[in-house]
Amino acid sequence: MPRSVLDAFTREYGVKVNYLTFESQEEAVKNILKGNVYDVAVLENPFIPSLVAAKRLAEIDFDYVPHFKNISANFRDLAIDPGNRYTVPYHYGTTGLLVRTDLIGNAVESWTDLWDPRFAGKVALRRQQRELIGITLLSLGYDLNSEKPEEVNAAVDRLIALKESVLWVDVDTPKAVARLLSGEAVILLGWPLDYQMAHGANPAVSYVLPEEGTALWSDNYVIPASSPNAYTAAIFINFLLRPEISAQIVNEKNYPTANEAALPFINPEVRNDPVIFPSAEELRQAHFFLPVRLAENSIYKEAWDRFLAAPPPLGEDR
Repeated sequence: MPRSVLDAFTREYGVKVNYLTFESQEEAVKNILKGNVYDVAVLENPFIPSLVAAKRLAEIDFDYVPHFKNISANFRDLAIDPGNRYTVPYHYGTTGLLVRTDLIGNAVESWTDLWDPRFAGKVALRRQQRELIGITLLSLGYDLNSEKPEEVNAAVDRLIALKESVLWVDVDTPKAVARLLSGEAVILLGWPLDYQMAHGANPAVSYVLPEEGTALWSDNYVIPASSPNAYTAAIFINFLLRPEISAQIVNEKNYPTANEAALPFINPEVRNDPVIFPSAEELRQAHFFLPVRLAENSIYKEAWDRFLAAPPPLGEDR
């Protein structure tokens, strides 16, 4: 979230915004489940149902969020939250591969290229459970959201084989991109924001949506049940949905918005960038992250624990 947007809210409403980030979505969910106090959180689709079931999200009073009308019908009333009682769509994006074409040419076309021996020790990944398991499932020809034990375990076996020759990078974009720009990594699993920063510094960095299809994700504003300021939280969300504010976020962060009313305010070079706003064909080929069971004794929890317990990789960000 741009600091300029948070400061604008403070100037208008006299409310200071304390902004926190987490290492991963899993860490954020864990803190919300523990009852830690936050007024607004941004969460990806797959984590919503479990938090609703645990009664850790508050129902949003949409009388205070009239700008919800600006949200595209494509992002409303999804299976994760029928009727949008708990969520307001924020932005969406793709997961792709940033490639140093000046070092390895146009050799990357598939998720399976992450396992190519030519790139051993030069692949940079983040510890994102759903993303890593998901793209590995795709690389094996399975569904992004498979919960079949034999498929999830096969994916984690393949991830463990990759783990020993991977550079692990911080979720923070500048830190991750720095490893790519230095040449320490030649491939970075990342997002459009990573690409914008990397390509701006080195035009030879390309953004590849693998032939098996991209993993498509969507973030949502939610109000945790622990919030003592639900009214102010709703006012804040409504402020963020103002067309010009949503556009400001896109223009600064380079992620596409679900807010249709914001489109006329988005800079043309951003609106027309196919990395930021994928084509209709690319979206048709995309695989949307859907909820899977992540609780204790679930196949994902057991498989991820097995992955984390495997031998450490070559490089670590401290």
